Amino acid sequence: MAGQTGPIQVSRAIAMVIAALFALACYNVVEILISLFTTFRRRRGLYFWSMLVCTLGVLVHAISGFLRYFAIAPNFPMSILICIGWYAMVTGQSVVLYSRLHLVSTHHEYFRYVLWMIIINACILHIPTTILFLGSNHGVDSFITPFNIYERVQLTGFSLQETVISALYIWETVTGLRPVLLLKGPRGQRVITNLIIVNAVAILLDASLLALEYSDYFDIQTSYKPLVYSIKLKMEFTVLNSLVAVINSAPTTIEEIQGSHCDDLNIQPRWSGDRSNPGSLNIDTEMYGQCDRRKGCSKQTPSTPDSRNSNYPMLSVKSNAS
Repeated sequence: MAGQTGPIQVSRAIAMVIAALFALACYNVVEILISLFTTFRRRRGLYFWSMLVCTLGVLVHAISGFLRYFAIAPNFPMSILICIGWYAMVTGQSVVLYSRLHLVSTHHEYFRYVLWMIIINACILHIPTTILFLGSNHGVDSFITPFNIYERVQLTGFSLQETVISALYIWETVTGLRPVLLLKGPRGQRVITNLIIVNAVAILLDASLLALEYSDYFDIQTSYKPLVYSIKLKMEFTVLNSLVAVINSAPTTIEEIQGSHCDDLNIQPRWSGDRSNPGSLNIDTEMYGQCDRRKGCSKQTPSTPDSRNSNYPMLSVKSNAS
């Protein structure tokens, strides 16, 4: 079958669409790499390396897919490169989100669940699909039908995985970053809104991939997939780094805090990673001065919050980007 077992035989219009999708993915990769190496001066940490691996995976997957589809390079070696790029692109993108999950959540059990989900899905979805795909492209005709079935299974599985992580970002952003919104002012609210929009768009992009797969447009779906992952990486890279910048920035001015009622400084959180003080988040008076109902909030120079004593350690985040 075309696409599953070798070069494709399509009309000129479809061929031009496929080539354009691959080209757009490669263009996005170049932009991401430039942004990555100009943003990070200390190139270390899980976020940096997962971002780099995922970006290069998109590039390898797109170029090898293009060469294979149009019979420019040998089929089987390109099939191997497609699998390698696919591992880095799909699982790498989930690891990128996992590496920044601590920015929006203090539920450490969530981190373990997400990590185990990524590892288990990588084993049960990557390995069988790779065996069936390489077998189909090495002349084992009996592998073609199982591959077509399992291709849909793996795409659905990875889409559900990314949807779960994106939904977790949205939920924790809405329910857990209210203190950040208060302390950082309009800039923080803007970043949180963008974070919700980006993760919602990522879910819609995964849905579009599923629609193509279940409509039997295998060649279009596999050409469109690198573009989808490059778009998600660009959006997530921009928004997650903006979130780090806002969290690390100085709180909003005392005048802005004083403009609201002093009672508003006691926030009733809907959740907290540490339930030792379920009543409220007490703003440190050393940071903001004493708050008196009759005299108002006195001005003092803000100091850096100590994340060890806070119910919200995401308020103090160190970033590798500097």
